[in-house]
Amino acid sequence: MKIIIFGLGNIYSQIKQYFYGNDSEVVALVDNNKDLIGSVVDSYVVEDPRYIWKYSYDYVVITSNYAVEMKQQLIDMGIEREKLIHYKDYIGSFPLDPWIVQTDSLENSVLILSNKFGYHGGPIACLSLAHVLIQRGYNVTIAVPQADSGFVDEISSMDLRVIVVENLDYLSMENLKWTDRYDYIFANTIVMARCAIKLAKKRKVYLWLHESVDSYADYEYWHEEIVEEIKNDSLIIGAVSDVAKKNFFSIYKIEKTVSVMPYGIEDKCKKKDVDLTDGIMTFAVVANHIPLKGLDVLFAALTLLPKEAKLRIRVLIAGKTYDNDYGNRIKYEITQNNSCTYLGELSREKIFELYDRTDVVIIPSRRDSLPIVATEAMMLKKTCIISDSIGTAKYIKHKFNGLVFKNEDIKELSKAINWCLENRRFLKTIAENARKTYEESFTMEKFGDRVAAAIECLK
Repeated sequence: MKIIIFGLGNIYSQIKQYFYGNDSEVVALVDNNKDLIGSVVDSYVVEDPRYIWKYSYDYVVITSNYAVEMKQQLIDMGIEREKLIHYKDYIGSFPLDPWIVQTDSLENSVLILSNKFGYHGGPIACLSLAHVLIQRGYNVTIAVPQADSGFVDEISSMDLRVIVVENLDYLSMENLKWTDRYDYIFANTIVMARCAIKLAKKRKVYLWLHESVDSYADYEYWHEEIVEEIKNDSLIIGAVSDVAKKNFFSIYKIEKTVSVMPYGIEDKCKKKDVDLTDGIMTFAVVANHIPLKGLDVLFAALTLLPKEAKLRIRVLIAGKTYDNDYGNRIKYEITQNNSCTYLGELSREKIFELYDRTDVVIIPSRRDSLPIVATEAMMLKKTCIISDSIGTAKYIKHKFNGLVFKNEDIKELSKAINWCLENRRFLKTIAENARKTYEESFTMEKFGDRVAAAIECLK
């Protein structure tokens, strides 16, 4: 296979081992950077992309974070779409480790393809899916492209198999043949959509969506492909909430049936009564430090609290932080607020220890389909304060089984926090009603019934 490599920045430097010393023949390196054109890189004189026409090649491999723009540039130059390949798809065509291909098949087997395993919503929902399938007699394997070792260690007692398949989300059809040995396949999250699309060409596949609309930006390069292929009736789509469903249709404007399949979570409530004393009230926020989680909204709301209220609250913050502008801003806000304590990214065990210390859980998200944190809080008889933009809002009636504030409205959020301080006597009833909401909609038994219906769709 003769290839031209377009893009010689950081990504090229990180992956160039895939281009040399294999069955591919590099015929040219091209780049838009005028300072690079004419220079020598890896023994090739860098060419201007305008002169790609001079070369005989099978594919142009686009190696850049600006792949969407570069693809359009090449199309405008008259190069056929079929000759363009994203570097992730190129890498996904390389042979798999033999152990993946040679694994024995099991009867009544289910394969779940999921996003990177770690301490966030998609993997936790995936484990709930695996759990109810195991309860109903299925042999479950979960395949992921990457995995946090600590997270995998925590679930080692579950009767399931977890395999890490490098580049899983970009594997070629040839490299997905090993999936044929499974009776049923679920693709968990939009990350696995292209795997699901490929597999649905020869069998039924269930794609289960959770994402906020932000997540779809990572798949813009493949937009036309996805729009066309998701029309396939063998690709069955479910969304975890109405919000997740709406997000999907806001990106892919097609005619397609998408059912709503909320997850379930295991009941870990210790059945103790809610006990809110007149001392310090503890609020908890469990969220990674990214804009859609709205931590900046929370800190702005805290500044509006009356002085006396600030002395009566403690805010415990857990979640992954990042060394970027937003992450650094959140870390700074925490250090500047005497009421706040940052606990870092916590294991599942430590998260539940945090819940035990918590009176009220705050979910200030700008966009979230059905946050696990809110559901766990309801299960544990905790009052939640949530943004009206998240999927959980469908289940919450203000001051009945939780508190709801208008998305990004710092005054409303501040008032909700202060209301909890001033109306402790009502929080027990609100928490009990929240527990009933969990029992009505999110138990593993009810989720199991929904999953059984999904399995029927795959037969």
